[in-house]
Amino acid sequence: MASINIEKRNGKQGVSFRARVRVTKKGKIIEEETESFKTRLKAEAWANRVKKRLEQKQHEISQGVYFDPETNNELEIVEIGELIRRYLEDPLTGNSVGRTKSYVLRSLMNHDISHKLTNQLTAKDLIEHCKTRLKGEVNHTGKLIIPSPQTIYHDVSYLHSVMKVAPNTLNIKTDTRYHDAAIPTLIDLKLIGKSKKRSRRPNSEELTKLEQGLKEREQHKASHIPFSDILQFSILTCMRVGEITDLLWEDLDKENKTITVRDRKDPRSKEGNDGEVPLLGEAFDIVLRQSGKDKKRIFPYNPKSITAGWQRVRAKLGIKDLRYHDLRREGASRLAEQGYPITTVAKITGHKNINILYDIYTAVDIKKLARESYEQQQGHR
Repeated sequence: MASINIEKRNGKQGVSFRARVRVTKKGKIIEEETESFKTRLKAEAWANRVKKRLEQKQHEISQGVYFDPETNNELEIVEIGELIRRYLEDPLTGNSVGRTKSYVLRSLMNHDISHKLTNQLTAKDLIEHCKTRLKGEVNHTGKLIIPSPQTIYHDVSYLHSVMKVAPNTLNIKTDTRYHDAAIPTLIDLKLIGKSKKRSRRPNSEELTKLEQGLKEREQHKASHIPFSDILQFSILTCMRVGEITDLLWEDLDKENKTITVRDRKDPRSKEGNDGEVPLLGEAFDIVLRQSGKDKKRIFPYNPKSITAGWQRVRAKLGIKDLRYHDLRREGASRLAEQGYPITTVAKITGHKNINILYDIYTAVDIKKLARESYEQQQGHR
C-alpha cells in the first residue's frame, strides 16, 4: 500500500501544502512522488490520484505484466488471435505447450475474442466469450456440442497464461486486469468451474470386455499395435500412454526387473524427472514380448493411435464415462489394495505430491474396514 503525507509549509510567498506519496517494502522506500499546492484540497486530490496509480503499478509488477510508459512504444499491439499464433510458433514458448493447452488455444483463434486487441481486452469481453461458449456450437456432423463450465475454464486460464508472458517473451503489449475483474462474475454465473475429482474405475466385467475387444482389433490387417498388452501394461505400471511409448530398451534393467521412465510429467519442471519403476506382475513378460519390433523403443507406436483405437473399442462396447487415464487410477488403487505404502505407490506413479493419492487410500481403507467388520460379525455367529 502507498502512504500519503500532506505537510503544511510557511514560506516567503505564503502558505503551501506539500503532498508526498510513498511506497515502501520491508521498511525501504521503493518509490516516491512529491508535489506542492496552494490549497490542502488540491494537494489531497493529487495525492489520491498518485496513490491509486502507484498501487496499480505495484500490483502489475507483482503479476509480471507491468511495462514502463516510457518504453511502451517498443511493445507491439496485435489481435489476440495473432498473439496466440506467435506464442504457439515461438520456440521459447511453444515447445513446452501440452496437447490440451495447444488444442484450447487454437480453438480460441476461431472465436470473436481473437479479434480483440491485446491491450484492450475487458472483463465484459471475456464474460461474453464464456456465455457464447456455453450456448454450444454445431460440429461437423450437425450435432450441438455444449461444453461444461470446467471446459470453458480452460479457455480463461490458458488465455491468461499467454497474456501474462507476452510482454517479456514476445514483446507484445497486454493488459491482464480483465482477468481478475471477470473471475467473480464468471463464478457467480456458473460460466466456469474447476474440474471435479474423478473416482471412476473399470470393473472386472468392463476390463474383460475391453481386453477381448482390443484383441479382436489386433486381428485387423491394418493393425500392428498390441492393444491388449498395452492395456495390461498401463494398469500394472500406472504409466501414462505417452510414457509407455517413450520407453527405451536401453533403460530396461533385466536383472532387477525395473525400467527408467524419462522426463515424467511434473508441473514444476519439464525435464529431468526420471524415475525407476518396478515391472510388477506380468509387466516384465509383456515387455519381453515386444522384442524384435524396434531397436530403440519398446512400444514404437503413436500414443494418439493407441488412445484412438481404445476409444473406438470402448464406444463399440457401450462402456460409458471411462477414460484411458482412468487406467492409471485403477493401477494405483490395486497397489493400495495390495498393501503397498503410499510413498511407494507415489514413486511408481511419479506423483511428487502424495496428497493426490490420499483419495485412493481413503476409499480403500473404507472398503477394507467394511469388509473386515462384516467378516468379523459373521465369525461371531
